[in-house]
Amino acid sequence: MSLKLRVTLFFALLLLASLLATTSVLISNARQSVQFEMEDTMASAARIITVSLSGNLNREVNVYENLQDLVKALSEIRSLHILLFDSQGLLFEGEPKKYKTVEPPDWFVKLLLPKVRPLTKRFGAGHMVIYAAPINEIGERWLDIRNILTLGLAIFVLTSMFLYWGVGRLMRPLQRLLTALSGFERGDLHLRLPSFSLPEMNKISQTFNQMGQTLEQSMEENRRLAVLVQQSGDSILSLDNAGRIMLCNPAAEQLLNQKASSLLGLELASLGFTVNQKKITEILQSYKIVENLETSLPISDTESLSILLSTVPLLDTDRNVSGVICTLRDITEHKQAEAAENQLRETRLLAQHMSEVQENERRHLARELHDELGQCLTAIKTDAVLIRNRTVDNEPKVFASAQAIIDVASHIYDVVHNMITRLRPSPLDDLGLLATLEESISAWQIRQPDIAFKLSCTGKLDHLNEMMNMTVFRVVQESITNAVRHANATELTVSVSNEFDEEQGQQLKIVIADDGKGMEILDFHSDVDFGLLGMRERAQSLGGTFQLESALGDGVTICVTIPLGADKTL
Repeated sequence: MSLKLRVTLFFALLLLASLLATTSVLISNARQSVQFEMEDTMASAARIITVSLSGNLNREVNVYENLQDLVKALSEIRSLHILLFDSQGLLFEGEPKKYKTVEPPDWFVKLLLPKVRPLTKRFGAGHMVIYAAPINEIGERWLDIRNILTLGLAIFVLTSMFLYWGVGRLMRPLQRLLTALSGFERGDLHLRLPSFSLPEMNKISQTFNQMGQTLEQSMEENRRLAVLVQQSGDSILSLDNAGRIMLCNPAAEQLLNQKASSLLGLELASLGFTVNQKKITEILQSYKIVENLETSLPISDTESLSILLSTVPLLDTDRNVSGVICTLRDITEHKQAEAAENQLRETRLLAQHMSEVQENERRHLARELHDELGQCLTAIKTDAVLIRNRTVDNEPKVFASAQAIIDVASHIYDVVHNMITRLRPSPLDDLGLLATLEESISAWQIRQPDIAFKLSCTGKLDHLNEMMNMTVFRVVQESITNAVRHANATELTVSVSNEFDEEQGQQLKIVIADDGKGMEILDFHSDVDFGLLGMRERAQSLGGTFQLESALGDGVTICVTIPLGADKTL
């Protein structure tokens, strides 16, 4: 049964009870009224008869004739039924007038019929009996009560209909509230109630809308949290007070190599951690907050996973500890990457040391070639010139041999000079980086007249230490060599600048660009790539970066950037 019908029935029953109570009161009042009127009427008739009998007896007139007239007159009173008896029996019966309107029902007559004893008056040899005959009075009361009941029933029906309509109107907001609650039950938390004219319902509407908004935000947060837990790369497990697994995400299944159905109910401490096992058990038993406790979990006889374990107590609504939230992060690859990074750093340090050793050896070798072999070649050439000059006229064979020695010595000297330049450019120590680059570019221009070489140097470049000078020279030298050998370029530009960067600060920037045929950047299978790798290692060993931009037909651009710290300047 709906609330609307229940409320309507409740008020209808109250109205019906009120109507029945009113009817009961009316019937009770009617009974008392009829009782009082019958008693009063019979008492009045008795006094009249007494007075009449007293007068007749004094005048000694025929009593029965007078009484008969009296009974006839009294019988016209509608509530009396009079019987007149003489010594021989019933002499005259005076009946009340018959009720002409609607006759009341028997049950109503029984309810209102008064209990009045008949009144007897004796006179001489006769007597008179007066009975109460309240049928007329009861009939009138029946008409009155019936009219009142009819009006009451009409009011009851109209009031019930109005109540049903009014309750329905008043309950429209409740119906909307019920619809919204049903929507909430289905998960439609976006439903909202409108404003209502009733202050109480409007307050309920505002409270409901605030609750809906809060629930929607809470559900969205819970959904995001659930998605976060499900999609998290870390293994997340919910443990009870005994340390048993109650919930786990897919990452935990993958890490532990077991299905969730197999993991549920297992104690986390019993999964086989080999590092800090006792500490893990103590943490889970005491509900401690731990971040990134390193441990290890074997996955085979020869392999194990490096894991970071973190725990935080799980609190219920009463702020009591109900379990532990545990996260496991697989750092095996991180440890391997860290080891590889350490190895790479060590390799770069070794490469840097080897480069320094190589440069020192080249410098030493260049000095030895210049000082020893160069002097010897000069001496040989000098002796050959003396011999040639003394034999120019008289010994033509000796002259020819001496000239050949001079030519060979000159050629060897040129070769040695080129070797010395390649091993260690002497202007780098004597004149500095800028002069060395200019001389090198000029030499390349002479050797490659079909290529237009351009050099651009900006900023302060005369305060760099020996390692920086050699790095810049080697990068430029290797880049030009590659371009000349492979690019088929017609123009080659070299730019060296000392500039300021907002993020890196003061830095040295080297850019070598050509307009040759270009290359595929990912193609590192030719011998040129070793030079590129060498340049990259040189830059990275000094904390810099190496960038190569190229495409087939678009030339090659090499950009090396090295930060200028105090360790890279004089």
